[in-house]
Amino acid sequence: MRLNNTLLPAYVNLVASLQNEEPSAVLARVEGQIRDGALDLADVFVTLDPMGALITGILRIARMGKDAAHLTQWRGREGGGTRRAIADLVLEARARAEELGIRELSTRVYDSRMTEAYSDALQDAGFALTNRRVEYRTPLSQMGHEGATSLAWKTMADTGEGVVLDVLRQASIGTPDGVDTSRGSAAIENLLDGSYADMDPRAVQIGYSGGQAVAILFCLVDTGTGWSTIAFMGLVPSHRGRGLGTQTHLHGIETLRALGGVTYHDGTSESNDTMRHLFEKQGCVESDRMEEWHAAPRQA
Repeated sequence: MRLNNTLLPAYVNLVASLQNEEPSAVLARVEGQIRDGALDLADVFVTLDPMGALITGILRIARMGKDAAHLTQWRGREGGGTRRAIADLVLEARARAEELGIRELSTRVYDSRMTEAYSDALQDAGFALTNRRVEYRTPLSQMGHEGATSLAWKTMADTGEGVVLDVLRQASIGTPDGVDTSRGSAAIENLLDGSYADMDPRAVQIGYSGGQAVAILFCLVDTGTGWSTIAFMGLVPSHRGRGLGTQTHLHGIETLRALGGVTYHDGTSESNDTMRHLFEKQGCVESDRMEEWHAAPRQA
């Protein structure tokens, strides 16, 4: 069922126990998120125990841009993660996504949290395993610095959205981490998890070589926590294999620092050997491996 104000105290108690926090701190954070519009209780789904007194499992939709959303991993009390319980929550979340006009719904589950019941539940709810990912977390203070470069960088504010979409389309060719640009501006907003107009212009940048647009970066920073990531980076096919990937990544790292980033969190498909080699070369520390699942289109 969907979370409501009546169930909020039980929700707060479960989150506090799962995260080893004081309930009062969790309540203050949740109330702040509701007040700021960052959390809609209708996007949170909970399972109750047979007596209806305790919440035994939770799952939430996190909206990403115009028409994409992500399901958080199921969390709950020991013994609460049954196949049926998880499937019911995921099905409710799918229904909510349809209400919101969400076209792409996905979820990522750490290997350490994946169980047979969880996998079966996702399949029961119409999800398919589409990818495996490798995740990295590294303090930006331990990352390299940008040196001499053959690339000249401009923000999307300077180049215009059309150039960004064209480079994003080309950079997505032949890579398992590519982006569907047929959605136009929605593809950009989904990567940014918001509107570019509300962000620092350096969030989206295009790299030029010899006057040609050949590289692209999407840089995101949470100034409150210092968390940062490069949501997408890539090169057009004609300029791959020239060492520009390292230059692009280092420019992205410098941008994250400039925007207030402290911890660098990034990842790539397990099958993307090029990006994995780049991360390792740059000193990124592997933190997790996970499965990525996508909701299959509803049958008409």
